[in-house]
Amino acid sequence: MDLAFKTLVDYVSRESGINLRQYRESYLRRRIELRMKMLGISDYGEYLRLLKNNGNEEIHKLINTITINVTEFMRDRTPFEFFMKVVLPDIAKRKEKVRSNIVRFWSAGCSCGEEPYSIAICALEALGEGWLVSIYATDIDDACLEMAKEGFYRPTQLKNLNKMLINKYFEKEDDGYRVKKFLKKYVRFKKHDLTTEEPVSRYLDCVFCRNVMIYFSEQQKTKVVNDFYNALVDGGYLIIGKSETLPAGFKGKFECINLREKIYQKTK
Repeated sequence: MDLAFKTLVDYVSRESGINLRQYRESYLRRRIELRMKMLGISDYGEYLRLLKNNGNEEIHKLINTITINVTEFMRDRTPFEFFMKVVLPDIAKRKEKVRSNIVRFWSAGCSCGEEPYSIAICALEALGEGWLVSIYATDIDDACLEMAKEGFYRPTQLKNLNKMLINKYFEKEDDGYRVKKFLKKYVRFKKHDLTTEEPVSRYLDCVFCRNVMIYFSEQQKTKVVNDFYNALVDGGYLIIGKSETLPAGFKGKFECINLREKIYQKTK
């Protein structure tokens, strides 16, 4: 462990009360550098100076980045229930009016793949036969994307799914479950930086970006939400995390469809 990195780790451990030495050095470097990249910083010393000047706020965000847990399928269940019962039927109705059977989604900040596979399951269950479902799944973390492509998950990560769905979409293995090949075909994983790159596609019907913008500055949030607005079709949906809010200036561009679930619809 080089001196600059060690000094940074020791400082954050002391200030946060969390012993970061419990994590593998390679993992720790990856997560810290992920946070630094979001801030446009490439030097450990510069990041340490920012931490010292910025007080607890940035340390809190860094700790969240480091200790982020592998998530689960249909996390917080209720947004996915609303997605199935209200959002998908509305998308289908509008598609039928223009005689299209193509539905397109983006899981922005897809972590280890639970969210895009959940979107695929919801779409297949709610829409039924005859639809072409396409899901873009992006993240900045290479390790997460590799896990997502593998599609292997522990039983606890499937706790929100009933047995019927598990049997339909997963293969049982010794110590967990693997996503079936037919489900994988609906999802395209790609490395992508929301804060610096253009949207992965246009004419999307729904964008999921849940519990991602909590790590962004207001300027970054504005850039990202504007990208989502431009990527969505008229009447397309944006679903964000329950603790998140849209930046100022977007009230006329998105209508809140469900405040509790943080589901918004692009205004025409």
